[in-house]
Amino acid sequence: MNKLIGIGILLCHTLVVEAKDGLEALQQGMVYSAAKQVLVDKGWQPLPNTKITNSSLYAEEIYALGMTEVVDCISMALDACTFRFRKEQQVLELKTITRQLTFESYRIKR
Repeated sequence: MNKLIGIGILLCHTLVVEAKDGLEALQQGMVYSAAKQVLVDKGWQPLPNTKITNSSLYAEEIYALGMTEVVDCISMALDACTFRFRKEQQVLELKTITRQLTFESYRIKR
Protein backbone atom coordinates (compact mmCIF):
# COMPACT_ATOMS: atom_id res chain seq x y z
CA MET A 1 0.00 0.00 0.00
CA ASN A 2 2.81 2.42 0.89
CA LYS A 3 4.42 1.74 -2.48
CA LEU A 4 1.21 2.72 -4.24
CA ILE A 5 1.00 5.98 -2.30
CA GLY A 6 4.63 6.74 -3.17
CA ILE A 7 4.04 6.02 -6.84
CA GLY A 8 0.93 8.23 -6.79
CA ILE A 9 2.88 11.10 -5.26
CA LEU A 10 5.65 10.69 -7.85
CA LEU A 11 3.13 10.71 -10.71
CA CYS A 12 1.42 13.82 -9.35
CA HIS A 13 4.80 15.56 -9.05
CA THR A 14 5.68 14.61 -12.63
CA LEU A 15 2.37 16.01 -13.93
CA VAL A 16 2.87 19.27 -12.02
CA VAL A 17 6.40 19.65 -13.40
CA GLU A 18 5.13 19.08 -16.95
CA ALA A 19 2.32 21.60 -16.46
CA LYS A 20 4.84 24.22 -15.34
CA ASP A 21 6.90 23.70 -18.50
CA GLY A 22 4.46 25.79 -20.53
CA LEU A 23 4.30 23.07 -23.17
CA GLU A 24 0.62 22.23 -22.81
CA ALA A 25 0.21 22.90 -26.54
CA LEU A 26 2.13 19.69 -27.28
CA GLN A 27 -0.60 17.16 -27.99
CA GLN A 28 -0.14 13.49 -28.79
CA GLY A 29 -0.83 12.87 -32.45
CA MET A 30 0.30 16.25 -33.77
CA VAL A 31 2.86 16.23 -36.57
CA TYR A 32 6.50 16.78 -35.65
CA SER A 33 6.80 20.10 -37.48
CA ALA A 34 3.97 21.55 -35.35
CA ALA A 35 5.49 20.14 -32.13
CA LYS A 36 8.88 21.59 -33.09
CA GLN A 37 7.29 25.00 -33.68
CA VAL A 38 5.70 24.91 -30.21
CA LEU A 39 9.13 24.23 -28.71
CA VAL A 40 10.84 26.97 -30.72
CA ASP A 41 8.09 29.43 -29.72
CA LYS A 42 8.79 28.55 -26.07
CA GLY A 43 12.52 29.24 -26.44
CA TRP A 44 13.78 25.72 -27.08
CA GLN A 45 16.48 25.42 -29.74
CA PRO A 46 17.12 22.31 -31.84
CA LEU A 47 20.28 20.55 -30.63
CA PRO A 48 22.13 19.30 -33.74
CA ASN A 49 23.34 15.71 -33.63
CA THR A 50 27.06 15.88 -34.39
CA LYS A 51 27.35 12.08 -34.34
CA ILE A 52 24.62 11.24 -36.85
CA THR A 53 26.82 8.58 -38.47
CA ASN A 54 26.40 6.53 -35.27
CA SER A 55 22.62 6.54 -35.75
CA SER A 56 20.28 4.36 -37.81
CA LEU A 57 19.87 4.78 -41.56
CA TYR A 58 16.34 6.08 -41.00
CA ALA A 59 17.69 8.77 -38.65
CA GLU A 60 20.30 9.69 -41.25
CA GLU A 61 17.51 10.10 -43.85
CA ILE A 62 15.61 12.45 -41.52
CA TYR A 63 18.82 14.35 -40.77
CA ALA A 64 19.42 14.80 -44.51
CA LEU A 65 15.93 16.35 -44.76
CA GLY A 66 17.12 19.15 -42.45
CA MET A 67 15.97 17.82 -39.08
CA THR A 68 19.50 17.83 -37.65
CA GLU A 69 18.18 17.51 -34.09
CA VAL A 70 17.25 13.84 -34.66
CA VAL A 71 19.15 11.59 -32.27
CA ASP A 72 18.15 8.17 -33.53
CA CYS A 73 15.24 6.12 -34.83
CA ILE A 74 14.08 2.56 -34.45
CA SER A 75 12.57 1.41 -37.75
CA MET A 76 10.27 -1.34 -36.60
CA ALA A 77 6.54 -1.54 -35.95
CA LEU A 78 6.31 2.03 -34.57
CA ASP A 79 9.17 3.77 -36.41
CA ALA A 80 10.02 5.69 -33.23
CA CYS A 81 12.45 8.63 -33.39
CA THR A 82 14.00 10.83 -30.73
CA PHE A 83 14.83 14.52 -31.21
CA ARG A 84 16.73 16.85 -28.82
CA PHE A 85 16.29 20.50 -27.94
CA ARG A 86 18.10 22.79 -25.49
CA LYS A 87 16.91 25.69 -23.37
CA GLU A 88 19.50 27.15 -21.02
CA GLN A 89 20.84 24.17 -19.02
CA GLN A 90 17.91 21.87 -19.83
CA VAL A 91 17.67 19.26 -22.57
CA LEU A 92 14.32 18.11 -23.87
CA GLU A 93 13.93 14.81 -25.69
CA LEU A 94 10.89 14.52 -27.93
CA LYS A 95 9.70 11.14 -29.19
CA THR A 96 7.74 10.56 -32.38
CA ILE A 97 6.15 7.43 -33.77
CA THR A 98 5.20 6.39 -37.31
CA ARG A 99 6.83 7.40 -40.58
CA GLN A 100 4.70 10.55 -40.47
CA LEU A 101 6.67 11.61 -37.35
CA THR A 102 3.64 11.80 -35.07
CA PHE A 103 4.40 13.38 -31.68
CA GLU A 104 4.15 10.83 -28.87
CA SER A 105 5.83 12.26 -25.75
CA TYR A 106 8.63 14.36 -24.31
CA ARG A 107 10.81 14.49 -21.23
CA ILE A 108 13.04 17.17 -19.83
CA LYS A 109 16.43 16.41 -18.38
CA ARG A 110 17.29 19.00 -15.79
